Amino acid sequence: MKTYFPYYFKKVGILFVFIAIILSCVFAVDDFNRGFISAAKDLSISSLENPNLDNILKYTPYFTNEEAKPWLNASLILSLIGFTLYLFSKEKIEDEFYQQLRSKSLIQALFVTWIFTGLMYWLGPDYEVKGFYILQLHLIFFTIIYVYNKRWKFWSE
Repeated sequence: MKTYFPYYFKKVGILFVFIAIILSCVFAVDDFNRGFISAAKDLSISSLENPNLDNILKYTPYFTNEEAKPWLNASLILSLIGFTLYLFSKEKIEDEFYQQLRSKSLIQALFVTWIFTGLMYWLGPDYEVKGFYILQLHLIFFTIIYVYNKRWKFWSE
């Protein structure tokens, strides 16, 4: 597996992921609040699909769906770019070990992603997962497995 980006792109990728996390949290604050308020009122899951949920909860959202959606999409794209930059950047000293480690981590992440996605479809068939979210999940698993293998499993001084 070839790396295509210089080493300093790892830091740029991490920065993009943190910006994406902040954007996602800021513009999904209404979903967090609706969840907390509806849990306190013991509403059923089917009532959460009601378009008049804000009136039922007596909740005034900070952002409308039209305002939040482009920012949430931007955070998704920014996180995908950030993970890609991080994972496909060279190490300080690039050799065959890191290439093999990336390949093994990619295969393991693909396996874990599809098991996780299959379990989500099996345990929660009502929950619909979109393709970009599966790709983001795969990149998250790839990052976790790669860092684990690099730092702890094959760590040597």
